[in-house]
Amino acid sequence: MDRLEDLKVRTDASSITEVVKSALMTYESLADHLAEGVVFSGHRPNGEVFAVEFMIDVEKKKPSLSVVEKAFA
Repeated sequence: MDRLEDLKVRTDASSITEVVKSALMTYESLADHLAEGVVFSGHRPNGEVFAVEFMIDVEKKKPSLSVVEKAFA
């Protein structure tokens, strides 16, 4: 509860419920991006770029092709 209350204050959330809701939406978005193979990077103030790793284990989506029929007039 202390951590949730701290996040509520730090993020100016109106309630702990809002903190949890935002956390779940963020987690879902990250999982979706990671499943698509997105790689995240961070930039330190000195210009150094580094890989950002998340402790989210998701199966990578397999690329798929589909045929789109074109209507001819």
